[in-house]
Amino acid sequence: MRKEVYCILVILICLNTFSLLIVSELQKDDLLKVVFFNIGQGDGVFIRTPEGYRIVIDGGPGYGLIAEKVSEVIPFWDKRIDLVLLTHSDHDHLNGLLGVLERYDVNAVVWNGIPGGDSQKDSNWKRMLEQEISEGCEVNLLKAGDRIVAGKVSMDILWPEIIPGEGKKVDPNAYSLVTRLCYHSNCFLFTGDIAFAQENDIIGKDIQSDILKVAHHGSKTATSNDFISAVNPDLAVIQVGNNNYGHPDEGVIGRLEKGGAKVLRNDHDGDIIIYSNGKEFWTE
Repeated sequence: MRKEVYCILVILICLNTFSLLIVSELQKDDLLKVVFFNIGQGDGVFIRTPEGYRIVIDGGPGYGLIAEKVSEVIPFWDKRIDLVLLTHSDHDHLNGLLGVLERYDVNAVVWNGIPGGDSQKDSNWKRMLEQEISEGCEVNLLKAGDRIVAGKVSMDILWPEIIPGEGKKVDPNAYSLVTRLCYHSNCFLFTGDIAFAQENDIIGKDIQSDILKVAHHGSKTATSNDFISAVNPDLAVIQVGNNNYGHPDEGVIGRLEKGGAKVLRNDHDGDIIIYSNGKEFWTE
């Protein structure tokens, strides 16, 4: 059976909750580790929970770069990844996950099910998912109201409210999975590439978080004052590299700093590593 060398992963789907149960001895140190990789103009995050669950959110633009980055934070001989979460199918979030799925034994993949608009890349992603399913990987579509539970860590999906029907042409950014990850009293908000309209739609939800992954690489189309006030982050992380889009926007940085957040960005700070003991967090 697939992946029995490292663990047995079971996904329970009940009341919109995904519980990741590992039947094996995992590394435990009571610390949550979150790494925002410096992978150029794109998003790519690695998470290790206190129980040792391994989660990857997005993969950046390069096919093999994030797979190499992951190999630096887990033992070289250990190929287990418990969960891959794709916020949306734009190339700067999807491409690197193809390399992760090829190189690692991935137990579960979740995404919004919406194609990115590039027929070749969409085809490659679909083909890779079909291969993963044939090897025993669970693939599920998520939307607001769903929850992922990995030991003491919970990940609540806040957006999108609905998944458009197959064949309907939509803006992939607008349907990015927005996820609030909490370990006791410390929370992270992962926003994909949403814009002002989607921020307004989720402001009424419980989105207060200590760490904000700034939407769309710091684009001027997102991160409003009202949204910053609702999240009230102590730390804002911008995943950005060399680009011609004007990311990150100086106005966005100014609003974050005025709102009391310290701003870190991959193009200036390299890999950004955050630890949490559930009560407080710190950067490495």
